[in-house]
Formats: sequence, structure tokens, C-alpha cells
Amino acid sequence: MILLLERNGMFFADKTWHEKMFYSLFQSVTTRNGGLATMDVSLFSNPTLLMMCALMFIGASPSSVGGGIRTTTFAIILLAIYNFARGRQNIKVFGREIATEDIIRSFIVMSTAGMLCLSAVIILAQIEEFQLMPIIFEVSSAFGTTGLSMGITPELSTAGKVVIICLMFIGRIGIFSFLFLIRGNPIKDNYQYPQEKVIIG
Repeated sequence: MILLLERNGMFFADKTWHEKMFYSLFQSVTTRNGGLATMDVSLFSNPTLLMMCALMFIGASPSSVGGGIRTTTFAIILLAIYNFARGRQNIKVFGREIATEDIIRSFIVMSTAGMLCLSAVIILAQIEEFQLMPIIFEVSSAFGTTGLSMGITPELSTAGKVVIICLMFIGRIGIFSFLFLIRGNPIKDNYQYPQEKVIIG
């Protein structure tokens, strides 16, 4: 996608076809927590930057040092949507069935991460004087702990830097670890109410 969107862009204008391919491949990998930058990302177009933000939000695989919601979480969400559209009750993949608890946890992680990043973007857009695209990029990079930047981080106010630091911490330890930190002792219900059907969507 980076190669397709940027093939005639500013950075790739004087590059050969194989240089374009390898630069694009490396850039897609580094958005998943490669930790290195071989080009100035501010030269990319907004569609490319938004796609990179999505990759940074998804982040790396579990048990790695990467941040984001993790690749398995995103995969389970996609599988859940696909199976629901097909009218299936359960997710079956690679000869295994995904536990319902893991599906719920995946949507909790995705929703919580989305709300955190959206809140951070709104706060930074309110207290800082930068355009929206660099702010979205910095927030996504912080949550994914990728180290990529459009160059505005040193210019942020103290409050803005605190927001970025908090996102980096949450992105690194993971959403569930963050929720465990703030939830306190688990409460076991001693009674149940009648179930109620709610109109969804």
C-alpha cells in the first residue's frame, strides 16, 4: 500500500523501482515496532500517513516488546466480523475454535484503545497548535511505541508530553494490564437479574 500510494510521491520521485519496493517494505515493518526510520515520514501524503497510523495502532504480535492492540487482537476482531456476517455463532480457524471470552476481550481491547487514542488526539488538538495529521501520527506512534515521529514531539508543551508518555506506557504494558491496574479487587456477584434483549446497531 505504501508503494502504491507513494510511487510518484516526493520521497520516491528519484528512486529506482527496487529502491521504492524495499523502502516501502521496510517502512511497513518499522510501523509495527521496528524502531528505525530510514526516511522522513513527514514527506508522505496524508493517505499514507493514515495507513501508517492504523498499522501503528495495531502494533506488534503478543509476547514481543511492541505496543498497540496486538496483531492477534485485530485478527480475532476481523474473524468475528466475518463469521457473524456468514451467520456463524463460533469462530473456527486452523482446526481450532476461538473461545468466546477471547473474542470479548479482543473487542474490549480495541474499544478501550480507540477511546484512549481519540481522547489523546482531542486533548492535544485543544492544547497544542499543530495540525491534526501530525497529532494523530504522534498519538498512534506513542501507543504503538514505534519511535516514529513527524518532528513535533520536542515542540509539545509539558502537558502534551505527559499525554504522549501515558500513551507510551499503556501501549507498552498492554490494555489488559492497564485495566488490571485500575480495576481494584474483582467483585463476584451473589445474585443475577433477568436477562434483557437490547436492540444493537
